[in-house]
Amino acid sequence: MHTTDNANEAAEMIAKEINFLLESHDNVTMAFPGGRSITKLFPALKEVNIPWNRVHIFMIDEKLVPVDDEESNFRLVDRGLLSWLVDEGGLLPQNIHPFIMDEDMPDYGIREYEINLRMIKENYDIIVLGAGEDGHVGALFPNLTVKDNSDYFLITHESPKPPKDRMTSSRKLLERSRMAVVLFFGEGKREAYEKFNNPKVSTDDCPAKLVQRIRKVVVVTDLK
Repeated sequence: MHTTDNANEAAEMIAKEINFLLESHDNVTMAFPGGRSITKLFPALKEVNIPWNRVHIFMIDEKLVPVDDEESNFRLVDRGLLSWLVDEGGLLPQNIHPFIMDEDMPDYGIREYEINLRMIKENYDIIVLGAGEDGHVGALFPNLTVKDNSDYFLITHESPKPPKDRMTSSRKLLERSRMAVVLFFGEGKREAYEKFNNPKVSTDDCPAKLVQRIRKVVVVTDLK
């Protein structure tokens, strides 16, 4: 596990991993969350040397709203990074995979999203996670959804953080990633960061700790 306060260093490590994987794979799958923390990584990702035309983008989690809704996680990532990468960085529009909520389906479309991912790869290669004040990542909340045993995605209507209705990648799916970048920014995340570093705290109590099962982990924080 590597810890840094430098978003540019984290972006360089992401670029190194992507380029390494592309030596033996046709493409790379990468997943982003919503939240304010992730936006701090966007400028750095625009500067590094990544063959974005071979990268597929997915969402770690999404609120059950249309993708153009102001609450949408995808809208945040698209406006802050993806649209620029399409225009300037070579990212292919068809390689962007937002979660499209389907209210007519009992599962809101998570099975379709799983199929969409597995048509490309069985798992994510690289995940970016922003830890919440309670240590949650995606919509995996302490002692709630983090305990779910789904292999790919799940729906929750009990998010402690509004809105209550969300889709999220499962703990199992995230733990199968090759590389994780987890962000702790701001004094409000100090308690979560301390739990993350406390070996006595379980993943059920601090879901961000799930990254400890992943081979390569980069922690980006401004906390000392």
